[in-house]
Amino acid sequence: MKNFPSAAEDPRASRALGRFAAVQMVVQGVQNGLSMVHAAEQAAQQPWDGRYFSAQTIEDWYYAYRKGQFAALQDQPRADRGKHKTLDPAAVEALLKLRRDHPQLTVKALIGELVRQGVLQPGSFSDSTVQRRLAEAGLDRQSLRAGAGLVAGPTKAFEVPLPNLLWMADCMYGPTLKSGDETTQRTYLFALLDDCSRLCVHGQFYGHERLEYFLDTLRRALQTRGLPDKLYTDNGAAFRSQHLGIVCANLGIRLLHAKPYHAWSKGKIERFFSTVQTQFLPPLVFTPVHSVEELNQRFWQWLETDYHQRTHTALGAESPAQRFARLGTSLRLLAANAPLDRLFFMRVNRRVRKDATFSLGADLWEVATHLRGQLITVRFDPVSCARMEVWLGERFIGLAVRCDKHRNAKIHIVTNDYDREIY
Repeated sequence: MKNFPSAAEDPRASRALGRFAAVQMVVQGVQNGLSMVHAAEQAAQQPWDGRYFSAQTIEDWYYAYRKGQFAALQDQPRADRGKHKTLDPAAVEALLKLRRDHPQLTVKALIGELVRQGVLQPGSFSDSTVQRRLAEAGLDRQSLRAGAGLVAGPTKAFEVPLPNLLWMADCMYGPTLKSGDETTQRTYLFALLDDCSRLCVHGQFYGHERLEYFLDTLRRALQTRGLPDKLYTDNGAAFRSQHLGIVCANLGIRLLHAKPYHAWSKGKIERFFSTVQTQFLPPLVFTPVHSVEELNQRFWQWLETDYHQRTHTALGAESPAQRFARLGTSLRLLAANAPLDRLFFMRVNRRVRKDATFSLGADLWEVATHLRGQLITVRFDPVSCARMEVWLGERFIGLAVRCDKHRNAKIHIVTNDYDREIY
């Protein structure tokens, strides 16, 4: 037999039951020969629903019950319930529209904007009134976090029919690593999950939560699992960038962002992170790792030998690896000669200094001397920095090299070998 959660108690019904019990005591007293006054006074000597009431009040309940039975003992809703005197319908409509358009704003900010627009007049309403109107429409903060009130976004459980139709991306805090010299390093896990198979197409720990590391995760996933039709992310700084949009556009991937307060719409990857936290991370307490590289090796081994091979509740009798292999027969793959690495290159503008160098991050890079004073575009892999391309507009000039001041001191300033060595 199934166990169902008990229903929430209605305070109005509880009060009505207390009144009914008092009326029944009066009825019994009258039947035993007491007068109505004495029966009501006797009932007033004890509490009903936790409170004491006067004999007159209990007598009124008695006559109300005789007239309308149990329903007459229940509190009746106010006649003006649902009619808001302090906010006219136009103001309520403007408030709800503004909330739907900007769900991340606080109530104070919403009020301030409506006052600025002239929709609300200062002193003619209270903050609690605004809060009640939002709560009634399911647009208060608690309802929004639970996924109510906003129509946009997936409002029902969903699953795409084939692998690589939809990938979900997110980032979670990883373990803090402690090295041999007792220094600590915080880690972050970027992961991409295939919606159809629940397969983690790629996941990797990094030392920072930045765009370049998510791009590295995405590039590795594309190389091993093919191209998705859609990429669904939240609104974190690592996912909301023009550069990511350009990368996806060049690859024919539709980039989608979750609406604010719609974290529930990425429930599958949130569930994956929960699995990582409860199954992968705990054993690290007993066999700790001391570097990000070692952590990733352990994580990838767990993915391939454990998570991907284990049957998933939502997949029936299949594991993520089995479903991806069975249904992934027509994946969109990268062309053999596709310049994937260069598609992911980040682009920044730099002014070349008089000594033919420019700075990028914490490093100094050298270019040809004829570029001194010019504004160049640097295209590079932000993770490895193995290739640093120098462009003037849309024209490729050459590669920049790390500045070696000691080497430069040995090169005679009159020679022109230096420029030729760079290119």
